[in-house]
Amino acid sequence: MVDLMVSVVVDAMFAAIAGLGFAYVSSPPKRTLLYSALLAAVAHSFRFLMLQTGLLSIALATLIASFMIGILGMFFAKRLKVPAEIIAFPALLPMVPGIYAYKSILAILSYTKSVEIEQKTMYLMLFFDNAITTMTISIALGVGVSVTLLIFYEQSLMVTRGVRCDLKSKREER
Repeated sequence: MVDLMVSVVVDAMFAAIAGLGFAYVSSPPKRTLLYSALLAAVAHSFRFLMLQTGLLSIALATLIASFMIGILGMFFAKRLKVPAEIIAFPALLPMVPGIYAYKSILAILSYTKSVEIEQKTMYLMLFFDNAITTMTISIALGVGVSVTLLIFYEQSLMVTRGVRCDLKSKREER
């Protein structure tokens, strides 16, 4: 149990560093950098914990973690009066499935070099396994955070303006 908690803390620290780096590169307001790092740490360690306990698959754990990033991103965005995307999107990037994409490319390259049908079959299966995992994780990342931003769409418009925005009257004016 202690080893698991240490692993979760280490995972959170590395995710926070990655989230901070991705946030810094996009040149947001300086006050949002630590919030992006915090979101990355919380969501990535939550996903890591779900995976280590065997509760969920990586795609479902990623969906829940990205939804959490969206909810917390909206909360922090409202407090900081910035668009939620500025905080949420850099926090998602540590969960991008790079290793699965890399393994897909390696498998397809090995497939093209192989001459025996058994090896070709094995590499083709590895390719599809990793490619499908890459796609499902990527879709889970996008859907999880987008659902939150769509649910709170009107709030996300109000956050940066500081006033209530009535979308219905804006549409009727057109």
